[in-house]
Amino acid sequence: MAGKLTDDKVMSASRLPSLMGVSKYKSANEELQSSIDAIDGKKRQDITNEQMEWGNDLEPVVLRKACKRLGIKGNVNIRVPYAHPTLPLQCSLDGIGFGKGQTIKHDPDKGIFVIGMDEIVLVGDGVLEAKTTRVSPEDTPDLARGPIQLQGQMMVTGMKWGAVCVFYQGSTLRIFLFAPHQQTMDAIAQAVTDFDAKLKTYQDSGAIDWYPPNSSKDMDRMFPSAATDQITLPADCASLAGQIVQNKLRIKEIEAQIEADEIKIKSVMGDAAKAVGGGYTISWPMRSYKAQPEKLVPAKEAYSIRQSNLTIKATND
Repeated sequence: MAGKLTDDKVMSASRLPSLMGVSKYKSANEELQSSIDAIDGKKRQDITNEQMEWGNDLEPVVLRKACKRLGIKGNVNIRVPYAHPTLPLQCSLDGIGFGKGQTIKHDPDKGIFVIGMDEIVLVGDGVLEAKTTRVSPEDTPDLARGPIQLQGQMMVTGMKWGAVCVFYQGSTLRIFLFAPHQQTMDAIAQAVTDFDAKLKTYQDSGAIDWYPPNSSKDMDRMFPSAATDQITLPADCASLAGQIVQNKLRIKEIEAQIEADEIKIKSVMGDAAKAVGGGYTISWPMRSYKAQPEKLVPAKEAYSIRQSNLTIKATND
């Protein structure tokens, strides 16, 4: 893994799941902000964690094993970015598989899944994308775990097949083979074009043309600072605030009832690991953890961000 090779000022294939609204971790507005930060010369935020480091270390191992299973040769030492000839879209590749016309059949027993077809012919070079995950093995990978990224990579490189090679829970490798999917590629092209237009608007006017927010957290990006001390709350928003307060109270009541019910069930189960009856199976097993070395948390510079959650208190006004 050579690290990020693409330019943050341009949309890249790895960022497409967020742009297309299928990522659990980032929104289209966060991707827009990332590119705007790059345009403004701000340093890219380091989001590396231990899981990502393991993924990077295991990447060539996963791809070599995938190539062996497919019966092909490959290059897992790619150190250059690729750019689409006409669209503002870039990508980097974990690896390239060298197809020679082999026909690969859908064979779940061998961990080979040809998506949307019974078989695929590996004509010429193909994109190899490695993923590691803690989730249980799937018959179709989550859209955010490779498929959309792979379609973008095929668009950029012009390759006619691709493989998302997912290593599940450190024990199971599954290879998902894809051909170019025109409907997905058309949607990517439109999304990338719209994204680039928003960046040009910012460069021309300094104004940010945000996407419609898809979460409360998105609003934190759209209004990152509290520049005004206080406003008068409109009546319709006051009504919404009341609803939030009441709903939070209901959540607390429900959580308290769940807690009381669990106490009752646990008192009946005692030292039993499982209880069965009335159409339910309830497990209360042991969970074991490996010993962990002491970790020192690195120092962080002071910084301020907009609070994500609203704090609402009833007043007498």
